Amino acid sequence: MIDNYNDLTLGTYLDIDAVLRSEADDVEKQVRIIALLADRTERDILELPLADYAALAAKTDFLRHECPPVTAPARVIVGDRAYIPTQDFTKITTAQYVDFQTFSKEGTEKLAELLSVLLIPEGKTYNEGYDFLQVVADVKTLPLPVALSLVGFFFAKLSESTLASLTSLEGLTKKGNKKNRKKIEKALAQAREMLAGVGLQM
Repeated sequence: MIDNYNDLTLGTYLDIDAVLRSEADDVEKQVRIIALLADRTERDILELPLADYAALAAKTDFLRHECPPVTAPARVIVGDRAYIPTQDFTKITTAQYVDFQTFSKEGTEKLAELLSVLLIPEGKTYNEGYDFLQVVADVKTLPLPVALSLVGFFFAKLSESTLASLTSLEGLTKKGNKKNRKKIEKALAQAREMLAGVGLQM
């Protein structure tokens, strides 16, 4: 049975998150979570002697604590496939940016898809020459600490890139004529709106 975050995959975490957001009562949620962590059916769990059930329930205690932070890897290996995290947000494609923004607005449910937008198979460019759904499936097998470290890394890179762009635009605003100033101010407002859309504040 999984009893620590290093052994918990993103996919199983997302399944647990779905259980926690469900309308089930607390006991039903606990049974479902134990079943997921033990890789057994709910019926199997319900048929356990009470002492055995209590022992398994105790092993879920790690979920009450924060996932320990780890450093985001520069290269992610899943089976025989290697993925490279996007480092430079100034070089992402429009399609990649739009997909990132779309998935980031959909919350935890779409965390695997969000990561898959920015984890590119080695030697490929975004959404060309590979199966995006395979990337999503691979991302779901990542240990949760690694997945969360990549999420943090990507949002930090997005924030850095956007801050640099805003600083540059603000400098141009002061130098430009009135007509150009209005265009730049509009672009700044749109950038701030975009940041708010992905949960970043300026």
